[in-house]
Amino acid sequence: HEVILMRWVFLSHTFLELLAIQVTVPYNQRSTMLFASVILRCDYSTSANLQEVLVTWRYKSFCLDPVLQYYTTVYQAALTLGQNPANDCPDRQRTIRTVIQKNGNKEPILGAEYRERKITILNKADLVITEVMWWDNGVYFCSIDVAGDTIGDSDQEVELIVYSKCD
Repeated sequence: HEVILMRWVFLSHTFLELLAIQVTVPYNQRSTMLFASVILRCDYSTSANLQEVLVTWRYKSFCLDPVLQYYTTVYQAALTLGQNPANDCPDRQRTIRTVIQKNGNKEPILGAEYRERKITILNKADLVITEVMWWDNGVYFCSIDVAGDTIGDSDQEVELIVYSKCD
């Protein structure tokens, strides 16, 4: 009975690993100039059918702006304590919006605040923002939802810092 139980545990663990989703981003922070284009890269692996994958990019405003507030006493004190003052605050203190969603091979659907913008998803899950605006400054979450694939890391974040052009 022990051998059968050990085989069952091994096989069930192996099966669960096959169903696990893994989302990756090559960098957690990007910066760009105002009105430029930017690609926030995101990739994922899953054993599920790609037609069943829902890619969602969400935006969250920074807690403290890493450009405008970087030299303030509050920002520097948080850095000294090992915190990320741009991203360490409750969601109730932020603006949160859905930027875009793509279900399988269907056309992406922009969130309400982004309908007039040139934004799309390329490849499996890369977010492309053409003509970056000042209010695009914030944290972007690449989230992958797959029915039946609930084990693993289903989202990752990328901070986007927008700089204005200096003449």
